[in-house]
Amino acid sequence: MKRWERPVRPLPLRARPMKNETVVSFVARLAAANDFPASLLFRTIGDCVPGKHVLDRDARMNTAALDRLVVLSRTPAEHLRRALPTLHAPPQYLPLATDRPVIRFFRGEPHPLRACRVCTLQHGPATAVAWEYRSLNRFVCLAHHRWIGEGPHLDLRSAPEIVAAQVQYAQLAARIGYTATSKALTTSWQMTFRWLKEKRHPALISRWTTRAATLGADHRLPGAVRFPEIVQLMEVTGDPDWRRHVAMVEQRDLKNFYRHTARRLGIEPDAFTTNNGRADPLREWVRILRHRFATTRDELWRGHYRQPSWRAQPSPFPESCHFE
Repeated sequence: MKRWERPVRPLPLRARPMKNETVVSFVARLAAANDFPASLLFRTIGDCVPGKHVLDRDARMNTAALDRLVVLSRTPAEHLRRALPTLHAPPQYLPLATDRPVIRFFRGEPHPLRACRVCTLQHGPATAVAWEYRSLNRFVCLAHHRWIGEGPHLDLRSAPEIVAAQVQYAQLAARIGYTATSKALTTSWQMTFRWLKEKRHPALISRWTTRAATLGADHRLPGAVRFPEIVQLMEVTGDPDWRRHVAMVEQRDLKNFYRHTARRLGIEPDAFTTNNGRADPLREWVRILRHRFATTRDELWRGHYRQPSWRAQPSPFPESCHFE
């Protein structure tokens, strides 16, 4: 007789499901709470092929398997459906048999991410590991001041500027929209990484090194230590008005943009305008943006210079929304 064919009874200890947690994560935490191998608990719930390779995935289960999980976890089905999104809206491309309890594993979309360690322990002290679906805009757990983005999870209580950057990031996303925020994030993340790799802007590198030491991060300087400057750079490169300025002004007027960006980052005002900044990633970004709108810019300035000198009023630039 297989394990899923045997009657089930409640496990001695409970694990409270976390909001937006994966089914696999909840079952694994329930198993850990009861000092029970996760693979055996999955086989107890339903017919499946579990293993360590599925722990960062999600699972769909039919009604019979869910009923067994309800008994084992001592948690009502309605509570589980509210907390675990896959139970509420399972993917339709995974057909399930109805003649027996069945579990099928799949790779979640978007891919589940590691939850905050402190949040996880509050829902069950047996393990600090849980996987959840969350917005890609969340890099910091604001409740516990922990970095939960790319790289190792870090305690940020000694670096409150990173927590403040998460708030600024959310405000920026609300202002310019998800698509523009994603593009600005990718650009700024890569730009600051290149500054670090190419050892540009010593003031920034010194700041990041000091911050990493304060956080106890390793020598590779994870993205967390650059995050405040990433958000500051996003506020410039993602701003529609500054993008329009970069795309449309004459070459000599770009110095205003470079100086504003340097002030925003707290580095030398001429960091991007001297020969040392000639191959800087920010200047490469400017060249690409200006190339995209070269035709629009040239037509506007040709029309402006054709006017008699006594009528030479600056021609209005297009609306900033055209420069995303």
